[in-house]
Amino acid sequence: MDERLLQPLLGSDRTFYIIAGILLVPIGWFVYCWVLQLTKGLSVTAMRTPVGAAMGVYITNFVFFVGIAHGGIAIAAATRLFNLTRFRSIARIGEVLTIVSIAMAGLSILLDIGRPDRIFHMIRYWPERVGWSPLTWDITVIFTYFALSLAYLWLTIRKDLFLCATRFPKRRWLYKALLIGYRPGEEEEIERLTWWLSLAIVFLVVMLSGGVVAWLFGLISSRPGWFSALAGPYFLTAAIASAIAAVIVIAALLRKVFNWEAYIQPQIFRGLGIIVGLLTLFYLYLTLAEQLTFRYAGPQAETTISDMLLGGQLAPIYLPTLLVGFLIPALWLLIQALRPRMFSITATIIASMTILIGFWVKRFLIVVPSFLRPYLPFPTGTYSPSWVEWSLMIGVFAIAILLYMLFMKLFPIMEVSEQ
Repeated sequence: MDERLLQPLLGSDRTFYIIAGILLVPIGWFVYCWVLQLTKGLSVTAMRTPVGAAMGVYITNFVFFVGIAHGGIAIAAATRLFNLTRFRSIARIGEVLTIVSIAMAGLSILLDIGRPDRIFHMIRYWPERVGWSPLTWDITVIFTYFALSLAYLWLTIRKDLFLCATRFPKRRWLYKALLIGYRPGEEEEIERLTWWLSLAIVFLVVMLSGGVVAWLFGLISSRPGWFSALAGPYFLTAAIASAIAAVIVIAALLRKVFNWEAYIQPQIFRGLGIIVGLLTLFYLYLTLAEQLTFRYAGPQAETTISDMLLGGQLAPIYLPTLLVGFLIPALWLLIQALRPRMFSITATIIASMTILIGFWVKRFLIVVPSFLRPYLPFPTGTYSPSWVEWSLMIGVFAIAILLYMLFMKLFPIMEVSEQ
């Protein structure tokens, strides 16, 4: 049993090197484009102000990856907090996804600010701005969330590291370095620590996505379409739904590649699919409430944004996203729940992937339109990401996939000791 679960660590076939080589191409191009942006400035992007969009795909990526980071660790924390033992096999898949996603969210911010060295100003002047700046709250919670996620992963992987130290003598130095203070029989203490840590993480999930990230948009009254009390539940629902959809896709891929059908069982996909379907439908309700507010009594600038989304220049993106990206796959996931005979892992994967793509597009449609139609009497702007922006965005996704693959080559992605 252990040999099958340790299969990614036992050796690398040609497929691994082919995929890694393919990923290195956009990563190398990412480095070139970032150097180009650092030397020539943000003029190589399509972001403009006051006419145009001062934020684009970089911030879209940031919001997307922050959302993905939530559901992964939320699944892992919930398995221990509520003793959901049948989901324990995919817990670490979500833990690693969280850490990689937070790192990519931070990288997206570095790309967006143009001058990465200025990120230190946010840390340097942090004490002076605590209490009134949403950006300060964001930095505080993200750093705390990242630290607690790393601590959670370190605590839950300790026993597996001990087993790997005896199984892989060539890497023993790495595992021993991470096994600080390990002693056999500490599982009861670790379980107690991780339970309390799970409670803190679940609280931070709500505070980060339903709080500070949403407040970065929802508390800005100078941008039409953002200043809203719906921002908290709006962002939180999207974050958890997209993150669980990502866990479904990754778990299904690993299940197929490594023949882990006995460990990642079909009821896991069915259970997670129901949650994604319900959350996606609730998100559509929040979208309806948002549009109703825009059109019923909103200021002229917000009505103009609604016109852009429902019948204007962004309608060819907005309406298919709601219908094909959200409504149809969400209904199919719920039909599978009501009709177990119609359940299919393949259909669940396709629906989850469609919803995942839909949420990235929807983040784009939250960030960009508010910049295209400001309150001040400027003309309506346009925004189409430049080739540099697309290159850097694709590079971020390639880096995320490669980091995940490298983790799997060094550490067990399944809880071997638990199995």
